[in-house]
Amino acid sequence: MGDMMSNAITLEDGLNRGRHNNMDILRLVAAMAVVVSHAWPLALGPGTPEPLEALIGLSLGKVAVFVFFFLSGMLVSASADRNMGSRVTFLKARVFRIFPGLAVALVVTAGLAQAFGANAGLSELATYVLRGLSLVSLQHTIGMAFADAPYPLAVNGPLWTLFYEVLCYAIVASAIWSGLLGKVWGWGLLVAVAGGLWMAFDVLDAATANPISYRLSVLAPLLLTFVMGAVFWRLRRRIVLHWGIGVLLVVPAFLLVGHAMFLPAFVLALGYGLCLVSFRLPTVALKGDISYGIYIYGWPVSQCLVALLAPMSPLALAALSLGAVLPFACLSWVLIEKPSLALLRKPAIIQKARTAVSG
Repeated sequence: MGDMMSNAITLEDGLNRGRHNNMDILRLVAAMAVVVSHAWPLALGPGTPEPLEALIGLSLGKVAVFVFFFLSGMLVSASADRNMGSRVTFLKARVFRIFPGLAVALVVTAGLAQAFGANAGLSELATYVLRGLSLVSLQHTIGMAFADAPYPLAVNGPLWTLFYEVLCYAIVASAIWSGLLGKVWGWGLLVAVAGGLWMAFDVLDAATANPISYRLSVLAPLLLTFVMGAVFWRLRRRIVLHWGIGVLLVVPAFLLVGHAMFLPAFVLALGYGLCLVSFRLPTVALKGDISYGIYIYGWPVSQCLVALLAPMSPLALAALSLGAVLPFACLSWVLIEKPSLALLRKPAIIQKARTAVSG
């Protein structure tokens, strides 16, 4: 064991490297995995089993969403703690990262829907965009757009996750800012709440007859994953990153496939594996982060391809969609997301300039 640990680093060592990690490439791969996974129901219809489902009971797309939530749990916790005295900065960073790109994507989706059968009025299109920006009350259809598709009418399915991601941000950041997570028992309470919610809906199969209980059932595995990422951040000084440990964590997850306790075992192994890839492999530097653009444009682009070229196999749709969504994602990053994020740095740059002049 001593020899094995001698070739390891802690999670804190990895996080202290700043941007020198592979999280951007992991998010990119996860976003592409969502597009690939959705090619099955979009090509063959709702309910079509997606990749990985037969093997582990989770679709490739769901695993990709867990990747996003785990990494966000780790990074957002660090950001909330770092901005304890500047909470507005934290909130602005979250808003500028999500909403400018989303707003344009909603408008583009509405335009594509019009081009493929919607014939909606200005009022309906505006309602679609505003409901999308609310995150809470998404509108999944626009008129009769894509009415003849194998997966009819749905114009941009994946956007539902954004509400739950923002909710997880709010839960963990509030717990940090309130001082609750400054205490060991506070972390125990957070884990107990996340674990209890998951147990109630995923293990005990609590009723989901009303809208609130349904939303809680959807939140349960996502919050569990997000909190797992937050716990990794909290234990960053004690978590040793070694490939041997990663292999050992895969074993119980594999043995628990089909068991009620599979999900936490899987998320633990997945999260640790993500940390290994992020901090133990050579860094793959990207010039931009197009993962969000791929995520928010992948579905409508795939629907357009189905409308133009169907019938086609899921693999063909996946390949074509990955190629066709890249221009949308790149333009979103260059024209919308990157300039929006740059606005966050301007006050700091101006302040530094003023300090230099006055000095």
